[in-house]
Amino acid sequence: MFKKDQRRYRRISLSLPARIIVNASEESDGRLVNISPGDMALITSARAMVGDAAVVHIKGLDIIEGTVARSFPDGIAISFLLSKSRKAVLTEKLMLLANPNFSEGLSDQRAEPRHSAANARTVCRLEDGTSLFVKVVNMSVSGAAVDAPRRPPIGSPIVMGRRRGVIVRHTPRGFVIVYDEPRADADDEAGAAGGGGETGGAPVLKAV
Repeated sequence: MFKKDQRRYRRISLSLPARIIVNASEESDGRLVNISPGDMALITSARAMVGDAAVVHIKGLDIIEGTVARSFPDGIAISFLLSKSRKAVLTEKLMLLANPNFSEGLSDQRAEPRHSAANARTVCRLEDGTSLFVKVVNMSVSGAAVDAPRRPPIGSPIVMGRRRGVIVRHTPRGFVIVYDEPRADADDEAGAAGGGGETGGAPVLKAV
């Protein structure tokens, strides 16, 4: 995993039981400490050296292949060797774990209010520099659901207005974005979406 990819997503803390197999031979128990779509840290007694092959079974999450990137007194860090599609699936799982209140189908359990933005349109910027005009269906502090003429792959980085995020789910008419970091003034953007206001700089939502 390249450093550029590691910086793209924030690491989240998760304490989950894990089973670590090093070099297809030594098997040890451990516990996940934190994880990103590119690497993870584990507490384990497994004897491993930098460069060793590792397979980690994380209860309730996934089976992940990688190599030992570094060791520390009570554990190891592993860099992943995942295909683009598997990394996208893992990214979706992690973003939803990091933002549990922004899960489709759980609207009655959401602690974060969702703001209707019917007919509000904005421009999203994709990783390759292209723009995508979308219609915002609804939004919250954690993310937004949009209708769009095309659906970039799950796991794709995207910028909507002034917010950076990741596409975590496709819908019949578009996709769902989860922001990299919640922001205290997100409600102001939601108000702009409903009222058609503009702010200088990056594109903001405008009702049409």
